Amino acid sequence: MKNYLNFKNKVSVVTGAGSGIGREVSIKLSDLGSTVILVGRSKKVLELEKKIKNKNVVGYICDLSDEDSVKKLYMKIIQKYKKVDILINSAGVTASGNIDNTSSKDWQMINDNNGLNTFLCCKYFSKSMKKIKKGKIVNVSSIAGRFRGRTSGLHYAYAKSGLIGFTRQLGAELAKWNINVNCFCPSQTMTDMLRSLITPEIKKELERTIPIKRIATPQEQADVILFLVSEMSNYVAGAAIDSNGGQF
Repeated sequence: MKNYLNFKNKVSVVTGAGSGIGREVSIKLSDLGSTVILVGRSKKVLELEKKIKNKNVVGYICDLSDEDSVKKLYMKIIQKYKKVDILINSAGVTASGNIDNTSSKDWQMINDNNGLNTFLCCKYFSKSMKKIKKGKIVNVSSIAGRFRGRTSGLHYAYAKSGLIGFTRQLGAELAKWNINVNCFCPSQTMTDMLRSLITPEIKKELERTIPIKRIATPQEQADVILFLVSEMSNYVAGAAIDSNGGQF
């Protein structure tokens, strides 16, 4: 088992690493020996870099919805580390909204920061994986893309559903280079983002209706991603893995 979870000599890029699930999986990968590149839109990634205090952890601030910025980031990382073994696309934003109060600007913002950013990171970082003929990519979707959103809006469900189809297609496309591309679909997780969206009443209702009777922690969701980027998942490709406490 230790060999399966040995990430020494691996270079991992984690987007959305400043908070939530991305933050927790970054800490776990660092603890397991990986070089971890923390990527995010804010100084949170730099703060996490200082907190981890590992010479093999470095943070970069980047607008991942801008192709030129992603390309420059990729070149910078390759110049320094020579390769990328693991890409975890955890960066994303959510918002509430229905068909009547969602503007086209709202729609585009959610899609740029959940779909476009994932596409751009896969486009560039998979280039390194093709060269070394091996890699692991995890795109973080949501229960909103598998079932429906209970705390988020229509635009978010659309974007996260699209990630599942994107992953299946890309998983088949990159399989011949021994690159495993999979999709992770977590349910409501007690992150800062969720806390900003729910009231105590909504939290109580969620806990009542979730079969496991509680909201997930970021740490246990990060454990599922660890499986998907480890040697334990070498025959898993194009899959959508649910971690939702029994919500179907």
